[in-house]
Amino acid sequence: MKQVIVAVALLASVCLTTACSEIQALIGPPTPTAVPRGIRVDPPQQMPDFTLIDHNGQPTRLSDLTRDGKAVMIFFGYTRCPDVCPLSMGDFKAYKRALGDAADRVRFVMVSVDGERDDPETMRRYVTAFDPEFIGLTGPEQEVRQIGLRYGVHFQKEKPQGTEAAYLVTHTAYSYLVDASLRWRMVFPFRAGAELVAEDIKQILGE
Repeated sequence: MKQVIVAVALLASVCLTTACSEIQALIGPPTPTAVPRGIRVDPPQQMPDFTLIDHNGQPTRLSDLTRDGKAVMIFFGYTRCPDVCPLSMGDFKAYKRALGDAADRVRFVMVSVDGERDDPETMRRYVTAFDPEFIGLTGPEQEVRQIGLRYGVHFQKEKPQGTEAAYLVTHTAYSYLVDASLRWRMVFPFRAGAELVAEDIKQILGE
């Protein structure tokens, strides 16, 4: 099973944008009917606990979010992201809706890769605009970078041409499912199908 986790880590680490030829080469060419779905982390990987500041300004541990047997869906992004992040947060809404009653057993979390600008209040306005129950976490860049590396997440600041933005942050565009025992169970590609994601999550919740 080591090959599976190696493949997952590679998939997560090589793609800093949604138009990533390396990812396509690894998962195969798209077909008109293909809808992306999750990839199991097999065997499940025990993840370290971490503490960041939530969108209410309170120190929050990953283990706080898994209380009462809840799983956590994590996305690493930032509030000034022009494309990937709002689409991914919109997908979180779709995943939650597709989960139905099972959504009560999952917390949806966005971790900022732009702690310099994403203070708790900025995170609060952003994540709750998508869903009042979504959670935003932020913290120092180096801290978030160390947390992200455990999931194969990479990000970097760039000054793009043709924009007045001080900088943009190029980042990995995957989402990660951690179960109530802090085990990394699945990785979901950008724009994964809501019904398929819900099916995958329900299978993990049922184990």
